Parts: sequence; structure tokens; C-alpha cells
Amino acid sequence: MLEGTLSVYAFILIFPLAVIGGLIFLIRNFIRSTEYFDADARFDGKTIVVTGGSSGLGRALSVELAKRGARVIVACRTKARRDSTAFFLRSKTGSFNVRTMFMDLTSLDSVYDFCQELAETEEKIDAVVNNAATLCPQSKTSDDLDMMLGVNYVGHFLLTNLLSEKLLKHGTSSSPVRLVNVVCGSLRSGHIVNMDELEGKCAGGYSMRGVYRSSKLALHLMTKELAHKHGDEGIAAYSVDPGYLNTGLYRNLEGPFGKFNQTCAKILYRTTEEGIQTVLYCLGSKDVLKESGSMFKDCRISDARNSDWTEKHVKELWDRTSELILSKGIKMQLAPPEQDEEEEGEEEGGNSEASEE
Repeated sequence: MLEGTLSVYAFILIFPLAVIGGLIFLIRNFIRSTEYFDADARFDGKTIVVTGGSSGLGRALSVELAKRGARVIVACRTKARRDSTAFFLRSKTGSFNVRTMFMDLTSLDSVYDFCQELAETEEKIDAVVNNAATLCPQSKTSDDLDMMLGVNYVGHFLLTNLLSEKLLKHGTSSSPVRLVNVVCGSLRSGHIVNMDELEGKCAGGYSMRGVYRSSKLALHLMTKELAHKHGDEGIAAYSVDPGYLNTGLYRNLEGPFGKFNQTCAKILYRTTEEGIQTVLYCLGSKDVLKESGSMFKDCRISDARNSDWTEKHVKELWDRTSELILSKGIKMQLAPPEQDEEEEGEEEGGNSEASEE
């Protein structure tokens, strides 16, 4: 009798745990089901810029690109990260064809300086991956922009525009240079931002997740307009949804929902190595050449259409963002190297005269 009672209690305890474990296993497999890009594909002779390459998806991507023969230029948000990332990538890949540079996306001046140095010191750029992103409470950049919209969208918008001339020099319609914007599937529930939101002046409560989705939507709309503007001139642009990833992106989420998200990331979400596969696909596959302006997930086109995203709205967002950057005193084109040298000469001359006086 006692043994029968114990068996019933054991069943009552074990069965629910087995069901929960089975569900977790199925959900994990569904989320992490990944289409892998060709393992033998190479990027020899290609120079590829990756933002946010010091951690998470960007670091995994930089490692893989270097292993596949690319010259990788990694933009890091602090000088300490720049130095540690250089050591990590070289020791991890055995490649010294890796360059790490400082660029702080919270400062438009820093983005401009990064692009100026890059354009002057690199012979060519074959691809740019706009990967860096932040998910954080309401705050401002040094240019008085909303932090998430400034880092995730405006900074990358400026970087892309400043490097476009360099990209166009080496791209052709048959063999375009490639630009990949890393977005998220939830951008479908974002909304087209206005200038008040970009400058953090939106009325009402602040939704961290809502602003993050809108920043990624803006980045995707930038993809579409870039493809429209330069599709026939040698730049192919793509948005990539890497899926749910186990990275540090969720560290600023607070409360029970934040803890839940962080736990799910560790148990259920994709690894960064799984997340980079579609980025590699858009950088290396010939199948995507006719799909510029599209969003991809799992190495295939992912539907991201919305009736609100008309060509008019997309162009207006592009124009308004350009005007906003110009209003901050930042130029939308890089200075020619000759001009920089002349200005330095004039400054040295002026300093000499001041010393003599």
C-alpha cells in the first residue's frame, strides 16, 4: 500500500516536470532552428566594416569573417574595448588582417572622425555591417538625441552616408558593395519616428521596447531608401533579423519581465554563432543581389511590409534625418584629403604668427 502511494506521489511530481522540460526543449529547438550559410564560402580580398564588433553578434561576426579571409575593420565604442578587441580577434583567428578603431555612436563628431580616418587610410571598402545597438532607459546622446534612436539609427545613418562615396567608387551594378543593417523582427510593431522623438521630446510615457522597435524600423526604412537611391550605382542594401539572441542586449531590462527575458536568453535563445549566419549570407551570396532593400531571416527573405511605409514616408524620414544632422553642425560629406592638409597648413601658419606676436 505504501509503495503504491509513493509511486503516485512520484508520478505527480515527475510528470509535470517532464512536461515542462519537454516544452522548453521544443521551444528552444524552434527558436534556435538555424539555416547555416555555406561553410566553405570565403571573403579573401574583401574589406568589411563592422560596428559593435567588441561584443555579442558583432564580435562573433568579426571572428568568422577574419577566419574566412576578410580584412575586418571593427568599430569599438571605447578605446579600452578597441585595444582588448584587437588582442582577442588576433589570438582567436590567427589573422593580423584585423583593424580595430574607436567610434562612439553617441557622438556624431566621433562618427564623422571615424569615417574621415577610414576613408583616408583604407584603399577600398567592400561591405559595411551596421550592427551596434543599445536597449536602455530614456537618456540622451552628446548631441541631445534620444539615446536608442541616436545610436541604433541616426549614428548609422550618418556613417552610411559619409562612406557612400567611398563605397560607390568600388561598386558596380553587376558587382555591388554590400551594406547590411542588423534589425529585429519586432520592428513590424514600431512606428515611423518624427523629429521630436529623435530628440527625445515625445509626449507621454517612455516605452523602452517601443522606442527600440522604432529605431530598428527606421534602420530598415533606411535600407529601403538606400537601395532605391543607389541600387543601380553599385550599393546593395539588406536588413537582417538574426532572431532572438543570447547577448547582453537585455541587461538594462528591469523588473520581473527583465529577469524573465535575461533567463530566456540564456536558456532558449540562439547563440551569436547561429545569429550571424544570415548576415554572412547577405554578405557573400549571389542569390541576394536582386533583392536589395529586402529584409532577410534564416537565409531567406522575410516579409516586413506595412501599408504605412509608403515611398513618400520613407523618403521623408531620410530627408528629415539629414536635416537634423546638419542642424547639429555635422556635415553629410567627408572633406577631401587635400582640403584637410591645406587647413592644417593654415592653422600651423596662424599659430606661428601668433607666437611671433
